[in-house]
Amino acid sequence: MRRAFIAMAVVVPLLTRAAVDPCLPAVPADQDHLLFQYVPWLSEHEAGQLDAKLVRFARETSNQVAIVVVDTLCGYDPGEFAFRLGESWGLGKAEWDNAVLILVKPIGAAGDRHVFIATGYGLEEKIPDAVCRRIVDNEILPRFREGRNFEGLDAATNVIFDLAKGAYNAKSYGQAPFPWGTVVWIVIILIVVIGWAVAQQGRVKRYAKTNDIDFWSAWWLLNQAGRSHRGSWGGFTGGGGWGGGGGGGGFGGGSFGGGGAGGSW
Repeated sequence: MRRAFIAMAVVVPLLTRAAVDPCLPAVPADQDHLLFQYVPWLSEHEAGQLDAKLVRFARETSNQVAIVVVDTLCGYDPGEFAFRLGESWGLGKAEWDNAVLILVKPIGAAGDRHVFIATGYGLEEKIPDAVCRRIVDNEILPRFREGRNFEGLDAATNVIFDLAKGAYNAKSYGQAPFPWGTVVWIVIILIVVIGWAVAQQGRVKRYAKTNDIDFWSAWWLLNQAGRSHRGSWGGFTGGGGWGGGGGGGGFGGGSFGGGGAGGSW
């Protein structure tokens, strides 16, 4: 019975008071959840798993990330619908405006299915519009197009959590990692080449001193001697060598300032 109640709370929120705009979903009575589906889309298991993740993050950080799945935008632009909904519900805390709303409208023909990430005032610096766009383009849309809906939202919320917590900053998200492996190999090669050059220099100097000739003459003679020696092995030809290569805490009256980005699939 308890499991059925939780599933109902996640999938079909209980509503108590009308929103300002009758087209917007009313503020949920049960604010211990942060995933609300007004149209069946994620499975019960997926919805419960994702909701628990969002609630746990809210408890640990006080930041609220909510996911709302709707069947219509009532003619609104996805961004405007998301901002109006976030303001109407008061997601986040009033003193920090620390909420993110992921709005999904999965019903419609190709190109008429929308997702939008809206950020509260308090998180716009950590999650600016350009980064919201990259999250949509990199994490969400490729998976949504393949029908991997849960994975898209799971990946997106992972990035949003890390950005909100300051695990890395907006500039570093989406950038290719620095090629440390290549740098290490270059350094090793340089050390070997420099070591060989230093050893050769000492050999040439000793040869020059022994034979009472200048450095460059000694270098030329040793080089010629090396070629003569290599030639004396004879017989080998060809191309040898190396090659190839629950408590969500309730909504606290937060505000949204118009920050965010979205896309369609």
